[in-house]
Amino acid sequence: MAVLTLVGMGGGGWALMVFVQRRDALGAVLGPWPWHEQLAAGALLGLAIASIAWRIISSPAMHGIHARYAGLLAAMMPGTLLQWVVSVCAGVGEELLFRGAVQHWLGIPLSAALFVAIHGYLDPRDRGMLRYGLFMTLAMCALGWGAERAGLLLPMAAHAVIDVVLIRKLVAGSAGDR
Repeated sequence: MAVLTLVGMGGGGWALMVFVQRRDALGAVLGPWPWHEQLAAGALLGLAIASIAWRIISSPAMHGIHARYAGLLAAMMPGTLLQWVVSVCAGVGEELLFRGAVQHWLGIPLSAALFVAIHGYLDPRDRGMLRYGLFMTLAMCALGWGAERAGLLLPMAAHAVIDVVLIRKLVAGSAGDR
């Protein structure tokens, strides 16, 4: 699934940028900021977003969802290496598609909302999930802004850090529940 995300979504985003939008995809990835500054800023942004997201996920309103995702992720990704690989592939692949290509057409707010909705986090039937989804929409707007100002490496790094932190915490919590 990680490779499919990287190749399918990332390759699709790259192809859309190059062949449909006639944009310099490598230039979009590298952006105006130096690569090391993008990676550092992305990692810090990712840690900040993951910290707030974890507080929401850990709230009593999210207990059932927390337990369900923890069990699912623990079964799918029990090892640290796999958790990192999945997180990096998702960060690169999804950001190439959403912040790289889709955002060019829809702008920051709509592409952020679409991204979060596709992940199933904007569920009006579940107040806890909706709260998480609204926060993640704002977080994805921050990633979109970073992509426009710095380059796609920033949201790729942020996304990977968010995923690895949350996956590791959920899996660790699942092991503590057993």
